[in-house]
Amino acid sequence: MKILLLEDDRIIAEQIRDYFELFDHKITWYDNGLELVENANPAAYDVMLLDINTPGLSGLEVLRELRSYSIATPAIFITAMSDLAYLKEAYAIGCNDYVRKPFDIEELEIRIEHLIRQDHSHLINITPQYVFDMKEEKLYYKGNEVHLNPRERALIYLLLRHKNQIVSKEAIQTYLWEDQTISENTLRTTIKKLRDKLDENFIVSHRGAGYKIAL
Repeated sequence: MKILLLEDDRIIAEQIRDYFELFDHKITWYDNGLELVENANPAAYDVMLLDINTPGLSGLEVLRELRSYSIATPAIFITAMSDLAYLKEAYAIGCNDYVRKPFDIEELEIRIEHLIRQDHSHLINITPQYVFDMKEEKLYYKGNEVHLNPRERALIYLLLRHKNQIVSKEAIQTYLWEDQTISENTLRTTIKKLRDKLDENFIVSHRGAGYKIAL
């Protein structure tokens, strides 16, 4: 699981990072909202954890900006604020859940897992013949599993997380290769090898923009 974190309290951020990295989850941490918007690829993450009161841009401003670009990555607000007006605004602009400081880290983990399970159905029918298991990240053709390597499975998972939306090449590269520097040709080769394993090409290319799976 890949988590995008906006939190300007170093102690809280390190607590979250250290806990989730114990379970091999990837955490990308920003302490400034403007820097997150300018540098991160939110579509490449499974969930966003956003503090409300942060420098540069607040968590609310960050989410409003991202939702205006149709980035659908689930968002959980982490806040010490008790004013219901903030929560109403957060939900109005597209947050999915919130936790109030101080919080139990295991409660946060439960909320994340619950949110991700809710965010998509367990089995997605891509075509009448192809079904993808979002929990196991496995593709089935007429009931038989299609042999895919880990990056191919992750690619389909990412595109289905953002189904009917174009996922940028940069977001795909971040999700599949993390901090590695790769050429655009490497991504094209990965797409081609995956398509070669499919009887139906359900991965649509958008020249210069990225890729999508339309349902």
